[in-house]
Amino acid sequence: MQAISTRENNVKSKLFYLCLGGVLIWSSGQSIAHSAGKKGSNSDSITPTHYNPSRSLAPLVEQLAPAVVNLGVESTAPSSKNPRQKELESLLGLNRPVQGMGSGFLISSDGYILTNHHVIANASSIQVRLADEREYTARVVGSDSRIDIGLVKIDSKERFPFVSLGSSKKLRVGDWVVAIGNPFGLNHTVTQGIVSAKGRAIGAGPYDDFIQTDASINPGNSGGPLFDLDGKVIGINTAVSAVGQGIGFAVPSDMVKDVLADLKKNGRVERGWIGVSLQDIAGPDLVQLGLNGKQAVRMSGVYPGTPAANAGIKVGDIILRIDGVSIGDANTLVKHIGSKRPGEVVKMRILRNGKSQTLRVKLAKRPDESSLRNPSPR
Repeated sequence: MQAISTRENNVKSKLFYLCLGGVLIWSSGQSIAHSAGKKGSNSDSITPTHYNPSRSLAPLVEQLAPAVVNLGVESTAPSSKNPRQKELESLLGLNRPVQGMGSGFLISSDGYILTNHHVIANASSIQVRLADEREYTARVVGSDSRIDIGLVKIDSKERFPFVSLGSSKKLRVGDWVVAIGNPFGLNHTVTQGIVSAKGRAIGAGPYDDFIQTDASINPGNSGGPLFDLDGKVIGINTAVSAVGQGIGFAVPSDMVKDVLADLKKNGRVERGWIGVSLQDIAGPDLVQLGLNGKQAVRMSGVYPGTPAANAGIKVGDIILRIDGVSIGDANTLVKHIGSKRPGEVVKMRILRNGKSQTLRVKLAKRPDESSLRNPSPR
């Protein structure tokens, strides 16, 4: 499978993505392998009822399982534009179709399915198998590699059972969770565990905010749901630690909710961008600035012609708040701006030469990550 890279290196251990079909090597050197209730009507998702989780999770699983699917994906790596390189790829068989496998779950009765971006990347065909062994062909509607989310659809007049997204913000460390997926092609395998941590940054990209769980997940679980005990999807299983046990990561449901409409409408997610480089400051530097927090963010670079430059932001400015939200570190700033859309205006409270002021910044569209890693001379 194709190599990908990241500009972050926050993970000390190796990680594996959870789809079957290959191993991805990150540029940082980390190895990742893409790892009886009310049934849904046309407007209602599956809502588990009448079960006691202290006795058994079987009633919960029986009700949720019909909405979980197995995805069989055939894909090819993007071919080089160089004719000689293309010929070499053909001779070496690098452009042959690759068979992959992952999980997903239905989120509407008309056949929309959520999964991971890495499960469906470069897909030439997608086969969906339901719990009752029915099979359908699906198409890619959209995806977002930055948070590893993919949306596909079964085009059929049939009505499908589906589940709904819950609130990951309400999750607490220690809450029980249940994963259903297809590890190693073992259809509808069920595991349970707890939320081990929240807000994990694992070096996957600028918007890392993963739920960590000890529910057992393995290659083939990619794109599968992580449920709370109310039967709501609170995460999408994405990666596991390759050197530890009981350390898995899921994309929070609230992050998915924010981009779902964009994926349906445009097939992609456009995020806000201001065009700066950032530096976290702490300790004595904060004391000298007269700030009481544990950490703050300084503008270490402002690029010409960007929204930040146009708004009058300068190198050395300290960011205090954006739209009234306190900004304590660079990751928080990037996530906050990324949650906005191009064209929106944010109010940025800054500290400059000991005096605070508010600037209005009109956001532009964030460039793709390769452009940010390899900026042009301009």
